[in-house]
Amino acid sequence: MASGKQSPRQKMIAMMYLVLTAMLALNVSKEILDAFVTVNNGLENTGHSFDKDISQLYSKFDEKKSIDPLRVQGMWAKAQEAKKLSKDLGDYLDQMKKMLLRETEGYKNKEEDTIHLDFVEGKERYDIPTNILCGNSENGTDGQAHVLRGKLEAYKNSLLNLLPPAEKAAMHLSIESKDPTDGGEFHTWEMKTFYHTPLAAVETILSKIQDDVKGAESDVVEALLRQTDSDIIPFDTVAARVIASTNYVMMGEKYEADIFLAAFNKTLKPQILLGKFNPLTGKMEGAYDSVSVNNGMGKYFMDATREGIFTYEGVINMTTPKGKVMQYPFKSEYIVARPALTVSADKMNVMYAGLENPISVSVPGVANEKTHVSCDNGNLVQLGNGKYMVTKPKAGIPCHIIVTADMPNGEKKNMGTMEFRVKRLPKPIATISGVEGSKVTAAKLASTRGIGVSYGPDFEFKANPKIISFTYEVSVNGFFEVPKPVSGNLFDAVVQAKFHSLKKGSHVIIDNIVAIGPDEQPVNLPPMSLTIN
Repeated sequence: MASGKQSPRQKMIAMMYLVLTAMLALNVSKEILDAFVTVNNGLENTGHSFDKDISQLYSKFDEKKSIDPLRVQGMWAKAQEAKKLSKDLGDYLDQMKKMLLRETEGYKNKEEDTIHLDFVEGKERYDIPTNILCGNSENGTDGQAHVLRGKLEAYKNSLLNLLPPAEKAAMHLSIESKDPTDGGEFHTWEMKTFYHTPLAAVETILSKIQDDVKGAESDVVEALLRQTDSDIIPFDTVAARVIASTNYVMMGEKYEADIFLAAFNKTLKPQILLGKFNPLTGKMEGAYDSVSVNNGMGKYFMDATREGIFTYEGVINMTTPKGKVMQYPFKSEYIVARPALTVSADKMNVMYAGLENPISVSVPGVANEKTHVSCDNGNLVQLGNGKYMVTKPKAGIPCHIIVTADMPNGEKKNMGTMEFRVKRLPKPIATISGVEGSKVTAAKLASTRGIGVSYGPDFEFKANPKIISFTYEVSVNGFFEVPKPVSGNLFDAVVQAKFHSLKKGSHVIIDNIVAIGPDEQPVNLPPMSLTIN
């Protein structure tokens, strides 16, 4: 324990160990061997009590970590390291005790895992334990006792290194592995402890070392636990708080909220800084701002002037009554979305094959950055700000616009599907520039460059069809000549000369007009009949 103090349990273990060493100086009789067994039983029972006490310490640590993980995490992690170190060494000592029983008794079927020292026949034997633990060297350094000594010293140093400097300097761990200085026959810890020591005494000594290990673990974990209370902030006000992940819930979703008691201090005024906080240096980086605090609570305000996802972060600095500054980083985000109004005509969800079909997608309460859109007929191009373009959908097959959104809890939610009919482009209209109706002068017709084509003024989409071929025939003296084919839409010099030579009353028929639009589907247009006046 710290400051050299020992608990009643540790004092009892030390007294039992003194009795043990005194008994070793006597001739080993059956009664003494039985006494070793009794002492070993007591040490093992003490070990079980240690286990319960240590378990309670770890439970307290877990409870504190659940309440204030930021403050407790560092010491909790060190306590977990102490637990691992102790378990590893405890397991090693268990295996050593079993190995000594097995080798001394000659067990073949792992009887050492279940047999108690009471029922071991060779309790008085010391030859095999001495050979295993001390080896053949005069100082015992080539036996297993020397390995154990190294593990004990490493364990003790590792535990002490988990403590803050002040606690480390005051801590005394009751794990002894130093060489004797009493001027006796043996000059090393290995020989003093295990040379010519009967099996019953060896097992008892190892049980005592196990208790020392558990006692050291308990002392260090208790010291670490004390550190978590060294800078507690006093709170004078407790209030109920409800924090929801979002106040906007869509049909089919669950509304979730954390309801808890929040404690704060109205007199200890925290410093709340907004900006980039570096937890490694404990300082703000770059420009930062502060939040006004009233009655221990800060109020954060920000004008929502544009759409999107916005994050803010910073740190709360709280000075404890002892003058230590405790730092609590925070980070949060909010979403700004435009007020949404969606009006649609049930029978107007139409797209056209071959065209660029613009669509707008918005999900109320979800920013555009959190919305994902796809389609199953055509290519989808994202234009930004909820605007998309569907290109090259195939006619006759519905185009489904599928919308998903990222929820605040990280889930990707299906927001629904909108179906659009995909139609072929309407039949374009062929015209001859400057010619209205069915009557035209020969000069006017001859001066026209060719046939124009469009989808008409009522078609809202930008689309440019073109004429790829047609035929023309003229009447002379009441008889029509053989139709002549033309590729493209232009009247060449031959056609223009022919039109210019026509007399009043002649007729011109432009037929077999073939147009093609952005959907690359040829369309036959109605013929045009003109009379020269």
